[in-house]
Amino acid sequence: MIYRVFHPAPYLRDIVDHYWYSRIDLTVSVVQHYPTPLLQGMAFNFQKKPEQHSYNNKTLRLDQQAYLFGQPVSPRIITSNENGVDLLGVKFKPLGISRITGINMEYIADQIIAATDIWGNEAELLCDEMQSAPTLEKTIGVLEKFLIRKYLGTTLHYRINSVQKAIQLIKRSKGALPVQDLQLQTNTSRKTLERAFMHYLGLMPKLYSGIVRFNAIKQMMDHTPDLSVSDIAFGLEYYDNSHLAASFKRFSGITPTDYIETIKMERLKNAHFREYEATPPS
Repeated sequence: MIYRVFHPAPYLRDIVDHYWYSRIDLTVSVVQHYPTPLLQGMAFNFQKKPEQHSYNNKTLRLDQQAYLFGQPVSPRIITSNENGVDLLGVKFKPLGISRITGINMEYIADQIIAATDIWGNEAELLCDEMQSAPTLEKTIGVLEKFLIRKYLGTTLHYRINSVQKAIQLIKRSKGALPVQDLQLQTNTSRKTLERAFMHYLGLMPKLYSGIVRFNAIKQMMDHTPDLSVSDIAFGLEYYDNSHLAASFKRFSGITPTDYIETIKMERLKNAHFREYEATPPS
């Protein structure tokens, strides 16, 4: 298994969080459940090893070379190709895709769109040039030149500064800041802020805040699974346990208690595996 992360060039740090490369050799398909992430992304599958993404009662077979991923609003199930994974990806900042395409993100939120549907033949030429690069670093270099060109050619103006500030406030509060406070601190009306969020993110502020808050809960559980649900609810200012549980299940598909038990079982399994490696049977 190979997994590598690359930082973007300085000029792209406002739109790209990082690049990643994943390669895994398999003989059978692997099914993985993914709780709703904070993600806008792009993925390149040059080896054309199709995989399936299931969400919202639909299943997509990804068999083209490049796709754009809008912000998910529900958990997903991904079934890998039986021959393995060989992907290069981009994790964008929240306004990243909007900044390189200029399109209304309402049409991309919770969607997976082939890059050719956005850029046509230009996307095919990009893939060809990236594949011809001699190293992974140079492949990313080709991609960065494309992203910079798109970034420079896209003009965004309508309330983008208000949306950027609102996103920072949401992140800082871990999704707990009420929409009314977002309006006050960005000097916008509710309707104006909602319209701007729909255009640049494809989501209402309240829904985006909910996803941010869910990921804060998940991160807390991932790092401290011994905490009780009550402790987490209190720490993140939920009204009560049932309110937290309903929110968590919406974005993960399971209850907080079940998720915590899954983490504990995974840690126990890993601990036994490490112990086995340290003292193999004679």
